[in-house]
Amino acid sequence: MLTPTAARALWVALLENAARIVVDADALFPSPRAQSLIVLAQEEVGKASWVYRAFWNAWSIGGETTLEVPELRKGAVNHLAKLIEAADRATVLVEIPGEPNSIEVELAKAHAPEFLAAYFKKLAQEDNTAKQHGFYVDLQPDGSFTLPHATERPLLRAQIWETADMINWFLTEDHLLASMGGHWPISPTEEIEALLAAVLAQGPDN
Repeated sequence: MLTPTAARALWVALLENAARIVVDADALFPSPRAQSLIVLAQEEVGKASWVYRAFWNAWSIGGETTLEVPELRKGAVNHLAKLIEAADRATVLVEIPGEPNSIEVELAKAHAPEFLAAYFKKLAQEDNTAKQHGFYVDLQPDGSFTLPHATERPLLRAQIWETADMINWFLTEDHLLASMGGHWPISPTEEIEALLAAVLAQGPDN
């Protein structure tokens, strides 16, 4: 159980840790370890998103009523659950079979929830596998084995930038809510923003 104030401190700590992991990944690029770290950062964002959703109303109305973040208890060790939450937060448009154009994720939630759930789960599984391949030599069913340093990662630079951008947008969303007045708490996040600035300045294609 957490008070809204404690939950707020936890949310900031999770995003700061995610930002620091992104900075470490950027420093290690193009090492395969960077791929693994980026996925770990996304998991921290997923946990922060759980806290945010659980305390949204409490932060809006003020007060110190304690609440539980059930996902932290039952999903903290579930890597896929954390990555699915992060993918949900980061995804704006999604391609649906039979649709000529990408559609907004909120529209997909309303009209194709089962497809979207499967889509997020697939992304999470791919990211979790990439995390493992960045750290471990793994034996495959056909007798071959993976080598972290031999795996191609053409999208790694973009993924580092996109994860930094996801954290930054999370902070921006919070700043906007605080600027609207009311009871929404204002948290100092300048240090997190400063950590992300150098990574974001490189752009996704550098």
